[in-house]
Amino acid sequence: MELVGGLVSALVTGGVTLLVVVAAVLVGGIVIVSRRRSRPAQVSGDVRRRAGSALVRADDRIGEGESDVEFAIAQFGEKAAAEYRDAVRQARTDRDEIFRLHRLIDDEPGAGLANRERAARIVMLADRIERTLGEQAASFRERRSLESTAPDRLERVRTRVADARARLTVTTRQRDALLEQHSRSALGPAVDAPERAMRSLDRAESLAAEAAPGSTALASSVMQTIAEAERMLFAADEALDAVDAVAERLDDAADALQQLRDDARVVRTEALEAAATAPDGDSGAAITEAVAELDRAVEAAKAAAADPLEQLDDLRTAMDAVEVALASSRTQAQRLAHAREAYLAARVQTEAQLAVAREALGSSGSAGARARLAEAEDELRASAALIDTDPVDALDAARRALTHARDAEVLARY
Repeated sequence: MELVGGLVSALVTGGVTLLVVVAAVLVGGIVIVSRRRSRPAQVSGDVRRRAGSALVRADDRIGEGESDVEFAIAQFGEKAAAEYRDAVRQARTDRDEIFRLHRLIDDEPGAGLANRERAARIVMLADRIERTLGEQAASFRERRSLESTAPDRLERVRTRVADARARLTVTTRQRDALLEQHSRSALGPAVDAPERAMRSLDRAESLAAEAAPGSTALASSVMQTIAEAERMLFAADEALDAVDAVAERLDDAADALQQLRDDARVVRTEALEAAATAPDGDSGAAITEAVAELDRAVEAAKAAAADPLEQLDDLRTAMDAVEVALASSRTQAQRLAHAREAYLAARVQTEAQLAVAREALGSSGSAGARARLAEAEDELRASAALIDTDPVDALDAARRALTHARDAEVLARY
């Protein structure tokens, strides 16, 4: 009996041990499978971070290159900087491909292997941009350090200061004239551009005097002083360019606003006729209400010393409401005609919003903000290509561009 009892005890103990081992194996297998299953999401997150980081790095490097190549042209002339300009142009093409691949990663989050390959190509393109533009920048840094170029560069600084001061007088009058017509907010950063330009020119002139022949400073210090004077001149030119740019935008907005006002008169007449013959009371009331909103927007658009871009937005919104109310009674020809007329206003608004978004991005901004900005620019280019063949699609593309540009500003600021 003791022998039988011992055998039974051994069998029970062995069985329990076997069950424990099996359970451990099963649990281990479940954990391994679970980890394997959760890995794609983790890899996708890593891929997105790598791609986003490379996108920001490439975009920043191109921004620096674009500024530096203009600086190089101002210093040494167009011909000397031609190769640098070509390198920046190629870098922009590479950046377009980076944005395209980044959009694919966002649109297809579950494409594990494909997204890893896309991220790897994004990193490769970003590395190429950094390497190519870095080589060009280093070449011009070396050229700026050559003592033999000092006399010519100093003379060029003096000439450019004199030219910029003459331009400053004209630009200040231009800014003042704009302020008589528009609100200060309509001018944005250009509102104090002449004052900023004057400070930069004063500093450049002072630095040029410090670097003049007869100075007791070391040669290396003289070269640094001249380089700083050139940077101040470049900053002055950028400030003066800002006034020209905002003047052009406001002129475009005023033209678009007038065109939209003219279109509003035609649409108003058509809408009132449609309201009189509406098939039911609700339809007629909706059209009448939309026309009343349009009248208020047209009246507000006549206000003096305002922002034509804001007026344009309000009037376009009111026009869209009338279009929705009239949708059922419009013919295809009428829809095409309206889209063609509304396109200019949408394009002007989008270009202005793109400028605001770029300013908000500055030298920072997330990959998401930069990607939205690139999408806005792509949509606007697409709209321009469509306007002659399909005005409705062109208008839709311009409005999508405006939405993307506004999203880019929000992402950049917050």
